[in-house]
Amino acid sequence: MYPFRLTAALILVASLGLADSINPVTILVAAYLGVGADPRPRLAGFAAGVFGIYLLGGLVLLFGPGELLHTALRGPKGRGFDVATLVVGGIVIVAAVVLWLRRASWAHPELPARMLRPGSALALGAVVTAIDLPTAFPYFAAIAAIVSAGVSRAEEIILLVVFNALYVLPLVLLLVAQIVLGARFELTIIRVRSLLDRIGATVLVGLTLAVGVVLVVKGATGLWG
Repeated sequence: MYPFRLTAALILVASLGLADSINPVTILVAAYLGVGADPRPRLAGFAAGVFGIYLLGGLVLLFGPGELLHTALRGPKGRGFDVATLVVGGIVIVAAVVLWLRRASWAHPELPARMLRPGSALALGAVVTAIDLPTAFPYFAAIAAIVSAGVSRAEEIILLVVFNALYVLPLVLLLVAQIVLGARFELTIIRVRSLLDRIGATVLVGLTLAVGVVLVVKGATGLWG
């Protein structure tokens, strides 16, 4: 039963991580950093800043409020995970609705030119992520799923690292594309910007909503199936 809980938590956390990775804010900022002379250090630094701050914030939540949630979800019949999954699914669905209603305020970020200097990329990644963290609903859902999964502390941290690795995957792919495409990368990144301007918000909201529906169905099935 224990390996099943760990596998289920891994699938859930990975799904939420992939949904959260389609973040127009971080991807568009990376797209801006990817244009100009020698963009690789900027892209790598930005990705490192995003990963570091997001992981640090997740660890704080995991060891702080997460402990309270872990205690609350422990039940005599062992149905805490199903309850948590149902509740988290509802939260994610509400988050999708909120993101859609507020899409005009976050889907098209604009940054001052001074923030795009090569030496500030890592700090920029940290700042953008710190600002974005309070509205990171899929991340909160993933942390709730982790603490309710009944796995060891080390496995909780591994699950959190998996989430964050998937969260920065689009940024890593941009860096890889720059290395592979070289001079052609700038044209590609301009196209990526244009595409995200058109569909980024819709894709993010759609993925978030889909994850929420799956969680609600899974939780309800576990409780009443």
